[in-house]
Amino acid sequence: MMCSPATIPYPSLPGVQFTSLSSSLISNVTTHIPESLYVNNGALDVQGVSYCHVTTTYTHTGTTDNVTVDVFLPQDGWNGRMQGIGGGGWAAGGLAFPLAAYSMLGAVAEGYSAATTDAGHASSDPADWVLSSPGHVNYHLLENFGYTSLNELSIIGKAITESYFGKPPHHSYWSGCSQGGRQGMKLAEKYPTAFNGIAASAPALDLTLIGVGDLWPQLVMKAMGQYSKNCELLAITQAAIDYCDADDGSVDGIISDPDNCNFDPHSVVGEPISCNDTGVPETILISETAAKVANATWTGVRKSDGSPLWWGLKKGAALVEEDIGFTVIHGLATTVCYQNGTCVGKTGSMIDEWIRFLVKKDPDFDISAVTAAEFEDIFQASEEEYGPFCNVEPNLDAFRDVGGKILSYHGLADSTIPPNSTTHFFDQVAAKDNRVHDYYRVFEAPGLAHCFTGAGGYYPAGLFKALVSWVESGIAPDKLPASAPQQDGTMRNGVLCPYPQKVRYKGLRSNHKDDDFYCCHESDLACEETVTPLGEEL
Repeated sequence: MMCSPATIPYPSLPGVQFTSLSSSLISNVTTHIPESLYVNNGALDVQGVSYCHVTTTYTHTGTTDNVTVDVFLPQDGWNGRMQGIGGGGWAAGGLAFPLAAYSMLGAVAEGYSAATTDAGHASSDPADWVLSSPGHVNYHLLENFGYTSLNELSIIGKAITESYFGKPPHHSYWSGCSQGGRQGMKLAEKYPTAFNGIAASAPALDLTLIGVGDLWPQLVMKAMGQYSKNCELLAITQAAIDYCDADDGSVDGIISDPDNCNFDPHSVVGEPISCNDTGVPETILISETAAKVANATWTGVRKSDGSPLWWGLKKGAALVEEDIGFTVIHGLATTVCYQNGTCVGKTGSMIDEWIRFLVKKDPDFDISAVTAAEFEDIFQASEEEYGPFCNVEPNLDAFRDVGGKILSYHGLADSTIPPNSTTHFFDQVAAKDNRVHDYYRVFEAPGLAHCFTGAGGYYPAGLFKALVSWVESGIAPDKLPASAPQQDGTMRNGVLCPYPQKVRYKGLRSNHKDDDFYCCHESDLACEETVTPLGEEL
């Protein structure tokens, strides 16, 4: 097979004008991809892989956009399948986005043709593309970002794959997490024939609500006129984990069922802790303010009348910024404290950018000026204006009818996207279709942070391969093997259960095996049995 533009014609795509197509042979790539960076897969040693890298650009008729699609085509051992790779944050995908670059390489190393798109903006900085001019949103690029480029990626990736190998892929799959998870679910809703199987993890299904709702803990502190220290919320989170850790029968530093964790943060108010938030080590007492902030973050956004507006985080999720070595987890209640005793809030970048660029349409807007009184208006305005572009409707009927399958996991310690947003979406689909498990399964991942393993959560490295097996062999996963890293460098094994089932531990070994766990519904007697916490290893 020749890696030459002369053998790869432009795909046929109405409403699109292709502007370039180039190719280059990449030879003998050897590297290691750490776990979870090849999204929805485990760690991978890439050994001497060669592939044809095809890049094509196009514009939509009547516009000035410039969309880039990259396709990797294995030189040897094509498995007959294509894998579409999603993005994260403000990135639709593209090789400039590190996770997409890792996943593209992982996919081609495993024999897939792989494709990703930048949706017309190579930059993941919204300042570079969201506003066409001050006060004016670039709705066309937002539409590209929201959904149109995703279907085009499917068409272009399949066409280039067919031109190169002489036949189209027999199955095509989507893989993404966070924004990439939202993209996969949007594909299932809007373009049901684009992909046969979709791995859509920790999906930002209600992106317009996440972008505003995650501001809530900062507003709570502002309204109180008091800001908690990060060390206090770290201590409260650890206290919650210690209190509820053994509820599933296994003491592993993880809350497996946070919905049934009845820890009260006020129970630790007044306890002394070590704190270094100001750069000067000191001993302080956990404050009432910190307990209120923790409760507000767990309870979720409230309207002025006290009724719920948006989901909170689960107990056990990081409430404040944590450096876990390979990445920094940003907590919604993060503050910055000074030696004079004052603290100020620290809002996450995507929250700040969503409100500045999209809701206010003003890059100079000061997000600290948002008040609790106007919060509801901002929340509603975000959904009304951008919901059609970015949010996913719980209508998977067409995807079901063409035989598509979806697998998703969501970390119960996700500190960015509330896990309830995923389970609520599932409940909405299930309410209309009691056979939803025939094509859509969600797995809750105890202790897992946003997409990644985090400080010790259970990550399902085999999710994508389970999806392929389900699509092509009809083998639906009743549970997913998962593993969690330990402080001594070892891995602890476990399983994830399909929602709404819960995981329970039945073994007596400290070195867990998959069969030490079982899945059950809360209404089952087996789930209500008192479980003895893990004791000595047998």
